[in-house]
Amino acid sequence: MIQDALVKGFISRFGSPPARTFFSPGRVNLIGEYTDINGGYVLPAAIDLGTYYAVRSNDTRTVNIYSETLDDQKSIALDPSAEPAPEGSWQDYVVGLLYDFHKRGLDGGGLDIFVSSDLPQSSGLSSSASFTTGLAFLLNDCWDSGIERVQLAQAARRVENDFVGVHCGIMDPFAVALGKAGHCIYLHCQSLEYDLVPVNMEGYDIVIADTQVPRRLASSAYNDRRAECNAALEALRKHHDLDCLIEASGEDIEACAELKSMPLPYKRARHVVSENVRVEQSVAAIRGGDLARFGELMQASHASLRDDFEVSCPELDVLVDAAMRVPHVLGSRMTGAGFGGCTVSIVPTETVTDFIDSVGKAYSEATPYEARIFRTHPGDGVKRLDD
Repeated sequence: MIQDALVKGFISRFGSPPARTFFSPGRVNLIGEYTDINGGYVLPAAIDLGTYYAVRSNDTRTVNIYSETLDDQKSIALDPSAEPAPEGSWQDYVVGLLYDFHKRGLDGGGLDIFVSSDLPQSSGLSSSASFTTGLAFLLNDCWDSGIERVQLAQAARRVENDFVGVHCGIMDPFAVALGKAGHCIYLHCQSLEYDLVPVNMEGYDIVIADTQVPRRLASSAYNDRRAECNAALEALRKHHDLDCLIEASGEDIEACAELKSMPLPYKRARHVVSENVRVEQSVAAIRGGDLARFGELMQASHASLRDDFEVSCPELDVLVDAAMRVPHVLGSRMTGAGFGGCTVSIVPTETVTDFIDSVGKAYSEATPYEARIFRTHPGDGVKRLDD
């Protein structure tokens, strides 16, 4: 069992058993890409892969944290005398979160932490949000800080935005913090109002295919896309009272001559607004048990991300095309920020093995990579394992 290996790893690193163990999931976004950073709707689900932690207090003023995945240990002193600066390593997520807690007067003393993961890194399944939100939950639990789950998600986002420098939205940490088995989360990213929507996948599975093309969001075109969305919003604000881009309609976009004179902001806005509508239509389809309609919306989403938002890549397109050539697959699309990462497909349960074989073969023949393909299920959000 993973938990047994986690405890053994902790003992090997720190000499005696841990006091507590935790699991923090990754997430797959079923539909709604780049709507989160523009104040719209998304439809993510926590998954049954993620980040595992073992921890105990160490009666010092130091947090010692070891990553099994990276085979690297960091020791971080509490009580910083000045605001810390990022160093460009995985330590930044830890330092940023500890400082966020410190600023609120939350500090329960030193900890030894062992971290393991079965979540593909830099693949669009929110490995950074899984790690950061899970660590926030761990600190909250070990230090008895009394922070609610939504606030933990917000803290994780602050660390990524303000300290690490990745301008991500709230969707990823929110899904990690508030996921529920068998459900997706219908989340409005501006108001943080949400609904847990049961996902009846009887006869079908959610299958994720990892391109094995790593994404590095802080140095990618992610921040460029956000700037282009902001430029679109400013152009539209000259004619409409808008708090965020998602409040515009397709008609508003087509009627704005200034926006249409800026090819990239125009295309980005067209994707964002149409994608928001697709999320709403997808929720209706899932609630109505119409998975075929949901699959059609997934296909439209991928085309928009490829052509208007331009965040797909040849490897993602190969996987989507190969998936849709498999009989009875309902839909397939890239998921996450793009530029590599993963696709998500709705596949008949009885053909998943054939899907993995045929899509994997097509991908290896068309690219220099081998795809990692696996089925997954909507799972619970971050939780303590030893309760």
